[in-house]
Amino acid sequence: MNSRSKLFPANPFRLVATPAVVLFAVLLAAPSTASADMITVESSNTVRFLDSGSSTTDFPAPFTPAQFAAAQTGPVAFVLTSTPFYIPASDIPGALWIGTNANAGASIGNTALYAISFNLPSAVSAASLALTYAVDNDLGDTNAGIYINEVALPNSTGIPCGPGVACNGAFSSVNTYTDPSIGSLLVSGTNTIYFDAVNLGGPAGLLFSANITFTPSGPTTTPEPSSLLLLGAPLVLIGIALRKRFASSVG
Repeated sequence: MNSRSKLFPANPFRLVATPAVVLFAVLLAAPSTASADMITVESSNTVRFLDSGSSTTDFPAPFTPAQFAAAQTGPVAFVLTSTPFYIPASDIPGALWIGTNANAGASIGNTALYAISFNLPSAVSAASLALTYAVDNDLGDTNAGIYINEVALPNSTGIPCGPGVACNGAFSSVNTYTDPSIGSLLVSGTNTIYFDAVNLGGPAGLLFSANITFTPSGPTTTPEPSSLLLLGAPLVLIGIALRKRFASSVG
């Protein structure tokens, strides 16, 4: 057998070019999947509110667009430094107890519609809400307790203990609420989540952390043709160089 045939394959270009073809095929055939992302909003002095004027009842009627707008542009919530009856704010990391006045957690506070906005970089194909909270006394009572972009979320009236119940468990433990399908309520750009924090007498306050997990809609990041060329070009050039070397060695 010719020793040269062992050292040099009949067509070295084919051996080198094949990886480039495989690379192109893999990149083109790989499914483009959108990854989920998450935004967290928490109770703090960045939250604004609409005061009901009452320390013993819910708002007297369903919220109007004007009331939602007033909550967005209302005064900033007071961070409560004295909350002798409530769980420590540290039980919900990152959140702070808030109220309608500086002494609401120890003296008298009012029912309020709280509002906090967040931005989404694009439209979403799916989204969910996971809320941890404590409240004196309920989220909602005669009204729903949680809204996204002015739409009431299901099963959020009178939580956690039920409408009309001034339960101690609402502010002496961490409560949770989830909604796995809020994607249709969200828009690209500014979104707002609202909480109807109802006081049924005495002190009042709200502590919350809300995680909005979402999957962007629209095209995902697939390598452009120009990127594919840049990735494959070095392999092709190596193949050409080896082919010329082979040709010169047998010439």
